[in-house]
Amino acid sequence: MPRLETGLRRARQKSGFTQGELAARAGISRQTLSTLESGRGQPSTVVALRLAHVLRCRIEELFWLREEGGELRAELAGPGERRRFESKRALVGWVAGRWVAHPLRRQDPLGLTTAADALLSRAPRNGEPARLVALRPIEALQANVLVTGCDPGLAVLAGRVEDRWPGQRLCWIGASSDAALQTLARGHAHVAGAHLFDEETGEYNVPFVRRAFRGRPMVVITFAHLEEGFAVARGNPLRIRKPEDIARKDVRFVNREQGAGARRLLDRLLRKARVPASAVAGYDRLLGGHLQVAQAVAMGAADAGVVARSAAVAHGLDFVPLSEERFDLVFPKEWSGDARAGRIVETLEGRAFRRELASLGGYDTRRSGQLVCELKP
Repeated sequence: MPRLETGLRRARQKSGFTQGELAARAGISRQTLSTLESGRGQPSTVVALRLAHVLRCRIEELFWLREEGGELRAELAGPGERRRFESKRALVGWVAGRWVAHPLRRQDPLGLTTAADALLSRAPRNGEPARLVALRPIEALQANVLVTGCDPGLAVLAGRVEDRWPGQRLCWIGASSDAALQTLARGHAHVAGAHLFDEETGEYNVPFVRRAFRGRPMVVITFAHLEEGFAVARGNPLRIRKPEDIARKDVRFVNREQGAGARRLLDRLLRKARVPASAVAGYDRLLGGHLQVAQAVAMGAADAGVVARSAAVAHGLDFVPLSEERFDLVFPKEWSGDARAGRIVETLEGRAFRRELASLGGYDTRRSGQLVCELKP
């Protein structure tokens, strides 16, 4: 049986009303309002209309029916995902006319802090899709936006979108820039984030999008410009200041996987400094994200790694800047007419998002939301 869900408390707090103020304006008692906010009561049509009028929103933003989750069949995202689905928890989205499931891996910090959409009930067999039991209403899963990329700022974007449009969920799936574009090209995500510099053209991201999608119409939007550099222990006790320093024998390095923008930046700087990768102790020690690399340095498992400044700040580390990169969001042109695409761009352009992202450190948001280009066939 469906049950009544409510976003009344969040809408009231967002509008700046106390319970007493809202109750008085809606012509109900404070006790009745408290009961409605807790979900222990059901409003009459008149009361629901009054509350929506005072809060200047639609009734559906205050009250809605939540159906019990059902079973669905989904394509597992990415190569080898069957082996990586040991936790049975997944994020799910409706992409290009089919269900797609992304595993929430146990070893990934995001996998532990993200609420799952569904649980795997049967792994794929003989070419058939996987079977999952939905933990949220099917209509809510259909509204999900699957966003893949490596920058921690994507979590801020997801929070701002949900705050502006209650019930709209952006699911951040961690991946290197190359892997994010490949995931989007396979139809396993709605949006990909990338910060890849092409040395031949001197451009960020666009040449890689052209190669990944080969004539398919695509849209490239600026997320933000971000600083990348070495995360080092507080006080920088080993005095790591330039790429040559990580080749010293007393420095333990931790690297990003192939296809990561941070890995490409490191390789470019090492070549410029004429330092062979073989001289870096830990060059082949690979981790799958900015936050994971920063965590390794914070725990003393490594002395340095290339991360976004925000990741270093989040772990209380010092930061040695190396480069400013442009992080873009990419999605198919045919999806640009979807209301969810418009919400993402509107959020990127909004003051609240820009101020919050800039407060993390290392982000320049002056061009956030600007169109970089539309690639045509």
